Amino acid sequence: MEENPLKGMMDPSSIAVFGASETEGSVGSRVFQNLLDDGFDKALYAINPKHDTVFGHKTYRSASSIGKEIDLAVICTPARSVAGIIRDCGEAGIKNAVVLSAGFGEGGNTGRNYEADLIAAARRSGVRFMGPNCIGLVRPWAKMNASYLKGGTPRGRLALISQSGALCSAISDWASPHHLGFSALVSLGNSNDIDFGDMLHYLASDPHTDAILLYVEGVQHAPAFISMLRYAARLKPVIVLKTGRHAASSKAAHTHTGALIGSDDVFDAVLERAGAVRAMTFGQLFAAAEILSSNKKATGNRLSIITNGGGAGVLAADRGADLNIALADLSETTRETLAKLLPKHWTAANPIDILGDAGPERYGPAVKAVYDDPSNDGVLVMLTPQAMTDPTAAAWSVVEALPKRRKKPVLACWMGEATVSEGRKVLSENGIADFISPERAVEAFSYLAKHHRNRRLALQTLGPLSPENAPDLEGARMIVNAVLADDRELLSDIEAKALLKAFRIPVNMTIECETAEEALVAAQSVGFPIAMKIASQDIVHKSDVGGVRIGINDPAEVKRGFRTICENTRRMRPNAQVRGVTVEAMAHIDEPRELVIGCSRDDVFGPTILFGAGGTAVEVLKDSAVAIPPLNAMLAERLISRTRVSGLLDGYRDRAPADRDAVIYVLRRVSAMISELPEIIELDINPLIAGTNGVMAVDARIRVARPPARDGHYDHMAIHPYPRHLIQHEHLSDGTPLTIRPIRPEDAKSEQDFVKSLSEEARMFRFMGVLNELSPEMLVQFTQIDYRREMALVAMAEIDGKEVQCGVARYVMNPDGTSCEFAIVVGDQVQHQGIGTRLMKALFGAARDHELSVIEGTVLRNNAPMLKLMKELGFTQRYDPDDPELVIVERRL
Repeated sequence: MEENPLKGMMDPSSIAVFGASETEGSVGSRVFQNLLDDGFDKALYAINPKHDTVFGHKTYRSASSIGKEIDLAVICTPARSVAGIIRDCGEAGIKNAVVLSAGFGEGGNTGRNYEADLIAAARRSGVRFMGPNCIGLVRPWAKMNASYLKGGTPRGRLALISQSGALCSAISDWASPHHLGFSALVSLGNSNDIDFGDMLHYLASDPHTDAILLYVEGVQHAPAFISMLRYAARLKPVIVLKTGRHAASSKAAHTHTGALIGSDDVFDAVLERAGAVRAMTFGQLFAAAEILSSNKKATGNRLSIITNGGGAGVLAADRGADLNIALADLSETTRETLAKLLPKHWTAANPIDILGDAGPERYGPAVKAVYDDPSNDGVLVMLTPQAMTDPTAAAWSVVEALPKRRKKPVLACWMGEATVSEGRKVLSENGIADFISPERAVEAFSYLAKHHRNRRLALQTLGPLSPENAPDLEGARMIVNAVLADDRELLSDIEAKALLKAFRIPVNMTIECETAEEALVAAQSVGFPIAMKIASQDIVHKSDVGGVRIGINDPAEVKRGFRTICENTRRMRPNAQVRGVTVEAMAHIDEPRELVIGCSRDDVFGPTILFGAGGTAVEVLKDSAVAIPPLNAMLAERLISRTRVSGLLDGYRDRAPADRDAVIYVLRRVSAMISELPEIIELDINPLIAGTNGVMAVDARIRVARPPARDGHYDHMAIHPYPRHLIQHEHLSDGTPLTIRPIRPEDAKSEQDFVKSLSEEARMFRFMGVLNELSPEMLVQFTQIDYRREMALVAMAEIDGKEVQCGVARYVMNPDGTSCEFAIVVGDQVQHQGIGTRLMKALFGAARDHELSVIEGTVLRNNAPMLKLMKELGFTQRYDPDDPELVIVERRL
């Protein structure tokens, strides 16, 4: 219901340019001239008290002196004046500004003071602004070039959001010769207010945008970035290029996990979780732009390659192997068709070599035959200029052989320059993306394939979870609080294992001993064979100082082991405080594999989870993968499958498979632990022994710290975990148990069944149209929600011993961040039992948790029961001025 607050910026009906002038070379002159040159045909005002006119337009002294409503202010004045202009904008009712001015946040205290003044002025005045230190905003479809770019940007359906003005300039300059067009070029600059999240939210629903490119140098607001990236990537392809991939971590590695996880690994994990695709180079971003501009989508990763040069085909095939692009197997029908077209000695394989003397009469029919083959998901046609080649005629033959409305992507690579340029132009002008090298073309196809894969992963729904013991959260928090009260960071071995046990993770029993005699008693208690380790808060990696002995089988060996461990430690770490040793039973796991599961705290994205091959050589093997919590079973399995040790878990030669489900169980428990305990900043389970009969956490290291006092329960998480605190257990009037709880991804089946069970009238009232059942896309949208920006509460009644969904209420936060829009429906069989009232009151509580102040919705005017419920709950009601059949209901929280 609520209009996006950036609409006035992205689609303005009026613009005021502060600092507009005719001074050659000035920013104000370039911006005003660009707006005129691009034909901005709405209200345009120049503000500059030093001039009477600018390019024939009357100038004004201030925004207030214009006396008319202004949607967007474009500010091109010196940094020292910008805060005052923002205040002027607020007084004049201007809600959006683009600040091109430089000199903020840099150059010592002066720049930082200017920046602080700007931010404060904008907040007090209610002005949203982009920048400062940006090149501006371009919306070609609206004829709006509010930037100081040289030359116009072609109109199209790609959007670019960039922290680099130089990259915007390069892409704008590159676009026209490559027949590439944009719906928006957004230069964020310093991102002091409007950031990636704001722009992704707008462009995700922008009807002029089909795909989005991001150029990222750093992320300031991780939760908003991930939330909006997930939202946008479900609707449109999103390609991300990030710089600083090999920057050294600024934090010392206290654990194996800290040593293994780099910031770039985390960023990869973020993009995978969000469903976006990453470009690794500037050239790959151009390739992505070109293929996305053709608005074609792949339905898989099988590629057919047609070439007149064997070497070029091999180059493409090799790059495809690097990117997990499969070479499609030709169908028998296609082989027979090609055999009639090509010389007898052609090789019936993919890449398809149509030989060096191929002319237009061979190119067109070959491309058509391969395009029509259902065994591929895309076609790459290549040409190397040879003596008998006519590149332009070959290009026309390819264009004419293909249907006007193509169902799969066709890419071209006319290699060379001088002799193929005209052919390239023919291809590009006719909607066939053309690339200068085989590798670049295959990379472009890979973006489409990866986008399809990510969408398919997002569309997967999960089955019901197996019953699991709830963690002892109270006991876990008591352990952590005791450590912090003792002014310690590192948990002892016993404390660490107790914490794991509180979350139902299998551990072996550990006893701490100060003397050899105590160690002997402990060994007899847990039973031989045992492992003995040094007990010291100052030593993280015990084996590095000779502080570990395993497989101890008799009392004499216990005493020798105690003495040796303590002597080794004192010799290698004389300043370490030694408390003695720990004694634990050897893990009884059949056909064991050593794994590591760890957690670390990224400076930007918060908690991360690592999985990989464990043991003492973990940092040498470097066989690990990283994910962003929280994890469910599917995400845990994906994390495992990205490592080489995954193959060892599956079994090999004479070794039976390990209990993979038990490993997934531990990953999910660790995910729950770091979600519920914001104090945990580092965790290592190394090794986690996995075998045919289960898993065992043999060693654990956990480091904690007090979270910031301002943080809420899940504010340390980049992705909001399942909000367990919203679960309510109640009873209906007839005694039927009722649970109201947030929806989960595995509720897809019950959500589908619930909608099917509704009467036609109930479905009409809820969806305001004819709907028989939810599509897979709608199921994902309704069950795999972002708890940070939306909420769905389901009412589950226990009927005949089974949980049955009998109602659902949900809200989605509006772009203003202070209000939300709700919807509710209750099953026909449980009407008049107060379920609707309970759901709405629970929804009010969830909205207050997110500090929302208003909840609103629309109700059909003939839905009398719902309007009655709204009245009882204190909603105001008014008819929608645009549709008299709708009633707008609203309530302050």
